[in-house]
Amino acid sequence: MEPVSITTDADEFWQRAGEWLRREPVLRSVLLTTVDRERRGGSGGTFALLADGAGADAVGADGAAAGGVTGVAVWTPPFRVYVAAPPVQAERLALAMLDRCPAIDGVTGVTDESAAFAQAWAGHTGGTVAVSMNQRLFELDVVVPPRPVSGAARLAGSDDRDLLVEWTLAFERESNAAPGASVAERVVDLMLADGRAWLWDDDGPACFVGVSRTVSGVARIAPVYTPPGRRRRGYASALVAAVSQAVLDAGAGRCALFTDLANPTANHVYTALGYRPVADVTAYTFSR
Repeated sequence: MEPVSITTDADEFWQRAGEWLRREPVLRSVLLTTVDRERRGGSGGTFALLADGAGADAVGADGAAAGGVTGVAVWTPPFRVYVAAPPVQAERLALAMLDRCPAIDGVTGVTDESAAFAQAWAGHTGGTVAVSMNQRLFELDVVVPPRPVSGAARLAGSDDRDLLVEWTLAFERESNAAPGASVAERVVDLMLADGRAWLWDDDGPACFVGVSRTVSGVARIAPVYTPPGRRRRGYASALVAAVSQAVLDAGAGRCALFTDLANPTANHVYTALGYRPVADVTAYTFSR
C-alpha cells in the first residue's frame, strides 16, 4: 500500500510533488499557486502526498521530483483542504490528514475527488458534510473581445486598498468562502504589491478583478466582483477580457477561472470570452 507523507515544509513538498503538479497546470492551478505562496513565506500549511515509490524521490534538474506521486492534499488555514487524487487515494489522504489536522473543516477538489475525501471525513468523525458550492473550472488561451462598454481598465493602487478589501469580503460572502477580514486584507496587499489587482473605471470604480501569480504558465482570475448597483452593464466581461489579455501578453500560456454553476449568466459570459470548461469542482463544509 502506498505510504502517505505529511509535512509542513513547502519546499520539501515541492521537491516531491512539483513535477506531478505541473503536468496538469490548469487542473492543479490552485495547488500550484498555494505552494508557490507558501514557499515564498505564506501563513503556514500542511502538505500530504501519496507516492507509489517508483521515482517519487528522483529529483529533476529544477528540484522537483520526476514521478511516483499519485495524489496530494494541501491545507492552509483558514481555507479548505484542496485535494487532487483519484477517489480511493483521496479517502486515504483524508484519513491521514485528519489524524494530523483534526481542525480541518472542509475540502475542495474535482467533484468525485472532493466527494471521496468528504465521505471519508464523515465516516471517520461521525460528522456531517454539506456542499458549499458547485463550480466549473475554465481555461483560455485566446481572448474573444466582448462588446465595448463605457469606461476603461486600470491597475489598482494603494488608494484603492480599502475598497478592494470591502469588495473581496463581499465576493467571499456571495461565494460561501469567507475566511475573514484579515485574510482578505492579506490577499489584497499581495495583489497590490505585485500589480495583480485591476479595476474597471466608469465614473468611479465599477468592477474589481484580481489575478494570481503566473505559475507553470497559468494565471488564475479571481476574484471577479461587481457591486450590485453596477451589475448587468458588461463591466465584468470587459475587465475579465482585459486582464486575461494582459496576463497572456505578459507571458502566461493560459488563464484559468472558476464559475459558480448556480450562476448560468456568468458561465455564458466567460464562454463568450473564449473560456473552455475543464472540470467540475465541488467545495464541502464539515461540521461535527
